[in-house]
Amino acid sequence: MSNIQLFKYLNLAKIASWLMAIAALVYLVYRLATYDEYGTFWQSFSSADTMQYICLVLALVLLPAQLLIESRKWQTMLLGMVNVSLRDAWWQVIYGNIAAFITPYRLGEYPARLLQMGYSVEQWRSFVGTWRDWLTDWRKWLRVLLLHLARYAVWGFQLWAILYFCGIMLSPVQALTAIVTYYVVITVMPSVPAADVAIKGGWAVVIFSHFTENIPAIAVAVTLVWMINTVLPILLGVAFRAKR
Repeated sequence: MSNIQLFKYLNLAKIASWLMAIAALVYLVYRLATYDEYGTFWQSFSSADTMQYICLVLALVLLPAQLLIESRKWQTMLLGMVNVSLRDAWWQVIYGNIAAFITPYRLGEYPARLLQMGYSVEQWRSFVGTWRDWLTDWRKWLRVLLLHLARYAVWGFQLWAILYFCGIMLSPVQALTAIVTYYVVITVMPSVPAADVAIKGGWAVVIFSHFTENIPAIAVAVTLVWMINTVLPILLGVAFRAKR
């Protein structure tokens, strides 16, 4: 591939990444503007006590932790094909979240991560040539699985903390049973970004209503988790793109 062709490819990649960032920002503004439960949402903040606010802060603090775990998992997945630093893996994960937000079933997440690397088509062809060794390294995939489970554990603690903030106090056994069931269900059931909060909220009501009759609190909890784990990384990714 000539230098001119490589330059054109990198320019197209940059334009595509900008378009995805702008589309994600526009869609995010639309989602926030059309959310119609802000009254119940703010009521949770006005009625919370100190311990509940500590739980909210804990959920926020765990955001970079779960993103760091995913970055390490992504870095590990690429071993045997290409080496990336943890810092680069972090921003690739962040940008993948943007693409996942605007594509059905999060289909754009991994292509966007690869796009963020900036490699040419010719370079990727050489990487793909080692796919057998990459695929059969079972020790690497075991680490990937453990990191994947670790991220779900962090998500579970986040949700438990947010439920407590919203006034839903679960015992450790109740939390383990309900939260594991919830994440299994939303993982295997189909979803699209346009209805992400509504669908997850529906499943949350089905599962957590066995432990509380405070249905609005369940809806607020799901919305808060969505804002922390989806909205904040997207805003971070868009801000990162704007500086480049």
